[in-house]
Amino acid sequence: MYDDAKEQFDIILVPGGPSVNPLSVCPEFVKRQAPGAKYILTVCTGSLILARTGLLNGKRATTNKSAFRSVQEETKHLGITWVPKARWVVTEDKKIWTSSGISAGMDLAGGFLDHLVGKEFGLAMRSWIELSMKAEVDDEFAAYHGLV
Repeated sequence: MYDDAKEQFDIILVPGGPSVNPLSVCPEFVKRQAPGAKYILTVCTGSLILARTGLLNGKRATTNKSAFRSVQEETKHLGITWVPKARWVVTEDKKIWTSSGISAGMDLAGGFLDHLVGKEFGLAMRSWIELSMKAEVDDEFAAYHGLV
């Protein structure tokens, strides 16, 4: 399926979950698309899949707090700065957005929407769907998991 995709996508979303399987997301597809993509977003342990492609090397990122230490250990040779207290993290160039757990993905979506359309319109859209959004560093789960 991924090999059949010939067009370039502007936004790539890499999901995660309890049994992260890089083959289900196709890291080669992500690596092939990355240079031309405007944005790459991950939810939960999707950041581990992205890390396995090398696209997070030397960058800041976050991941699901319950998997944080194992993700950090697996990728320690890649120069990734894993941010423990973060609902979501954005790279300096605003191209790669990683979120913590699943609900943090909604926070990332709100922040990403603000980036794309501006905070005023982003708030209007969030109010329409009644999405309460936590700030990037508003993360109580880092302490719960003993990461800070």
